[in-house]
Amino acid sequence: MPLFSKCNLRFSSSLGTTERLCEELIMRSCSKVMMLILGMSLLAATAAYSKDQALIEKGKGLYNSFCIYCHGNDGAGTGPAGDLSGVPTGDLSNKAYMSLLSDEEIIERVAYGEERFPYLQMPGWRSNLSEDKIKAIVAYVRTLAVDKGPLKGPTPQQRLERFKNDPRERGRIYYLRYCSGCHGKTGNGDGWMASKALNKPVAIGSPEIAATLTYEKVKKYITNIDRWNESYMPVFPAEEILDKLEEIIAHIKTLQK
Repeated sequence: MPLFSKCNLRFSSSLGTTERLCEELIMRSCSKVMMLILGMSLLAATAAYSKDQALIEKGKGLYNSFCIYCHGNDGAGTGPAGDLSGVPTGDLSNKAYMSLLSDEEIIERVAYGEERFPYLQMPGWRSNLSEDKIKAIVAYVRTLAVDKGPLKGPTPQQRLERFKNDPRERGRIYYLRYCSGCHGKTGNGDGWMASKALNKPVAIGSPEIAATLTYEKVKKYITNIDRWNESYMPVFPAEEILDKLEEIIAHIKTLQK
């Protein structure tokens, strides 16, 4: 091949590489610009949303009716029912945490609660509250956020991923949801409802009792309505509890180790 042709080939090859690099740099720059514009738009929308004083006042009244009992006056999760289940109520006043959630994500959590976000110990309110009312609550909740420094715990996404991927975490949450009210957070039979029970709840977390628990044994006990007069323990619908039972039992066996 003549020298001139070789030079042409090298130049063309270099030019093609340069063009590809330029194209990639342009695409990256455009992506960053678009993300910046989108982020600024979301911030502007949230700012406008949170400055609607009429909406905020409406939300405050609704918050005081539906949310304050668990989340407390300041949203910090210190209401009288804030820790009854053993799963700490979300701190709505933590700016670092709340800034990771869009208004739409908070609306979804309020509307569906643990149905869609099972790591939450929170009912969904869509049957009681219209979407407009939930939006008003979110507008008010945004005013509660204060700077408490960098986020120390897991992010909302990390909490959800941990629940999905870790059977131990699911067992812990399910136990706290279904069992701890009577049997207590550590299985001592001293849950917040224990004093109201007709019979003292069994200390299922004790090593002696926990060691005897099997899937079939617990299944018969908690789904058999004929045993109610014997223990006064609530009967759980099979379709709601059985797919969670093995993880609950596994958690019970770790309570007092």
